[in-house]
Amino acid sequence: GAFDIKKYHDLTNFNTLHIRLRGDGRPWMVNISSEMYFSHQKDDLYSYFLFTRGGPYWQDVKIPFSKFFLSSRGRIQDNQHPLWLDKISTIGFTLGDKVDGPFQLEIDFIAVYNDRAHTEEFAYETYKRNPEV
Repeated sequence: GAFDIKKYHDLTNFNTLHIRLRGDGRPWMVNISSEMYFSHQKDDLYSYFLFTRGGPYWQDVKIPFSKFFLSSRGRIQDNQHPLWLDKISTIGFTLGDKVDGPFQLEIDFIAVYNDRAHTEEFAYETYKRNPEV
């Protein structure tokens, strides 16, 4: 229907996510959803661990897109692929310590930029279960 229309963002000219936040000292995950060409899993996300300091001060976090890893339904996938930056649909946050109770994460801004000093394309290896010798 009309409410199922997705808007995508093309971030191919950028290589780093910049978030200014103030957290509660608990661990979080930054999740990016992208329309993927190689997968039919609607629950696939690219994630990165985010550790907040807590307290009154703002924290600047800069995460290269090459550091995001593929997961599905909370499980890191054996077959890793770089994040497809041409069809980003959402950026979200998940509390990562599985502890009930109050939480707080304030976001001042989310930005992207091209860090010319960062040249890594993908940080993770792909492992095969039965590799050919």
